Amino acid sequence: MPDLPQSLSEALDAMEGSELVRETLGDHIFEWFLRNKRAEWSDYKAQVTPFELARYLPTW
Repeated sequence: MPDLPQSLSEALDAMEGSELVRETLGDHIFEWFLRNKRAEWSDYKAQVTPFELARYLPTW
């Protein structure tokens, strides 16, 4: 049994390969959803989190 996706990006890759999801949603919604969720992932990855700031930019 394959592992569950560990990120939105991995989940979208899996979804993109699913004929069932494409047929269920229809081509237009399927492509729209993938495009918008990939943009959402890109925006998320561009953020610097408080954890990253505390870990990698310590204040002396």
